[in-house]
Amino acid sequence: MLGKILGGVFGKLFDNAEGILDEIITTDEEREQAKLHIKKLLLDAEREAFAKEVEDRKDARSLYKSDALIQKILASLFTAAYFGLTYIMFKYFVLHDVELSEYEIGFISTVFGAMSAKVNTIIDFFFGGSSKDSSK
Repeated sequence: MLGKILGGVFGKLFDNAEGILDEIITTDEEREQAKLHIKKLLLDAEREAFAKEVEDRKDARSLYKSDALIQKILASLFTAAYFGLTYIMFKYFVLHDVELSEYEIGFISTVFGAMSAKVNTIIDFFFGGSSKDSSK
């Protein structure tokens, strides 16, 4: 059944494994033990993935312990450009003071959308865990 969904070689392997498991596991108790074992394996895998994610964050934070001047300049330029685009879009869509072609609207909207996806990163840079705590 699942083998058909997966298809190809993996599907055939899974079908064979499923048949072998049906021969090996014959009682409800064995099925429950197998399910518990699989759940334990999945939880262990999740735990390991989370530990790697945490370790990766630690590595990233250690890179930015001391803020470089270029980081501050780029973050400031990004913020200024983001608010500039917001102002242009406000004038066009709300006040109707700016004349833009369809191409320009599409371009500005695309850039604004991409920048909006990164605003949280910039806010975290200025105010989040990466910023220096002056009380220390």
